[in-house]
Amino acid sequence: MTTATADQVFRFGGFTLDLARGTLCGVNEPLYLRPKAYALLSHLARNMGRVVPKSELMDVVWPGVYVTEDSLTQSIREIRKVLGDDMVRTVSKRGYMLAAEAQAAPEISTQPIVAVVRFRNDSGDPADEAMVDGFAEDIINGVARFGTVTVLARNSSFSFASFGRAEWSQIRARIGADYLVEGSLRRQGEHIVVAVSLVDIATASQLWGDRYQSQGAGLFAVEREIVEQIVSRLVTRVTNAGLEQASRKPVTSLAAYELLLRGFALLRDPAQTDQRGAEALFEAAIAKDPNYGLAYTYLALARALDGEFGRASDAVLENARDLADKGLALSPDQPTGHRVQSLIRLYMRDHVAAEHHMRIALQLNPYDADSIEQMGMLLTMRGRPLEALTWLARGIRIDPLHPHWYQFDRALALYMMGEYRQAAEALELATRPAPWIRTRLAACYAQMGDMERARRQIALIEEGEPFSPLDYALRGVPFENPADAEHLAEGVRLALGVGTSAGQSTTTTI
Repeated sequence: MTTATADQVFRFGGFTLDLARGTLCGVNEPLYLRPKAYALLSHLARNMGRVVPKSELMDVVWPGVYVTEDSLTQSIREIRKVLGDDMVRTVSKRGYMLAAEAQAAPEISTQPIVAVVRFRNDSGDPADEAMVDGFAEDIINGVARFGTVTVLARNSSFSFASFGRAEWSQIRARIGADYLVEGSLRRQGEHIVVAVSLVDIATASQLWGDRYQSQGAGLFAVEREIVEQIVSRLVTRVTNAGLEQASRKPVTSLAAYELLLRGFALLRDPAQTDQRGAEALFEAAIAKDPNYGLAYTYLALARALDGEFGRASDAVLENARDLADKGLALSPDQPTGHRVQSLIRLYMRDHVAAEHHMRIALQLNPYDADSIEQMGMLLTMRGRPLEALTWLARGIRIDPLHPHWYQFDRALALYMMGEYRQAAEALELATRPAPWIRTRLAACYAQMGDMERARRQIALIEEGEPFSPLDYALRGVPFENPADAEHLAEGVRLALGVGTSAGQSTTTTI
């Protein structure tokens, strides 16, 4: 969606709604709606991507007038007749949403050193040389944005072309690289095929290789998508290689960067059984290098995750925020610092600040799958699940071996859209049946009408653990809109078999 001055013009799905002029246009012609249907569409457009409750629509379109839902249904029917059935989506028991296509997600001394050498031009056409070199240079720039890998500049790395194994040691001797990225590019009309590999020069072994090809889109879009996938996976492979080396050393001999890697691995562990160990490693990294901004950032993240995903105390969150602020002060251009600060501000229910930091993180590094995924989660919390799913899908596409929380966040967005079966399927991929995961899964099953499975999930929550599924639904998830928390609580109540009236207790503990 794009908007013009004062949010008076909305463009979606080939249609243009100009509120200042009171017009609705298709691709080549004006379209007409009766006044109430036009007013209804206008309100849906102003809330693009949000599920708008029926009561809200009736209050806006028929203020001070009693009408039945038939009037609303008739206007929705008229809009669908003009725009098409798919443009206005009904979300079961909640309301309607203008389901226009959401905006595409925008587009240390001990750190490993990576050299991206000049790619081979397999098409053989000299006219393609500039494109081939530009592609490799885009990878250099993309890797550099992560800040956790030192990537050599073009002047150094491009002094080499792709070599065989015998020449790899020469590159290490001459420019000091630990890892080498080499590849080839072949253009066939508007299609390109790229092969890329990552080499550990010290062991003369290939750590990773992949092949990418266009799918018939424009050349520029294809290049961008391929570079995006290569860069994200490349950094992950280099980081994992560094972690494997660090894991073979005693903690007392590790450099600050290696301590950081060990702590980061514990945070990403699906079981998350040693979060305190992760904090200790980050604290040790700070002790070795008190000016290591990223260590403060990850220590802040570890503290914010205390109590699991949004249920840390105010004091803990304030401490995490202060640590994140210090990390940003020491490394102001580090996108991870803004991503972590965004998460902390979200847990503190400061949604505007959370999105502000998230946008900065994505500007600093648009290739980071974790940032892209987290933007999706944030948008779900802000009541925009349709837009969120676009970001979440992109994060999963860039990082097919994504961490477990990608699916948890995707499941919640699907739940808020009323896609309960798909949400349950995503949650069933969970490798750790924590109480809050079982609570969300129970809500999905209950909304589907599968009460046997819903009650089984509730029963599996350990009786001795002080965990209230209903309290978690109402207060444990940092939704911006109370209606979204109530939507999750509705499913939990169904699973618990308790009433839904205003007077019903909301502190049932399992």
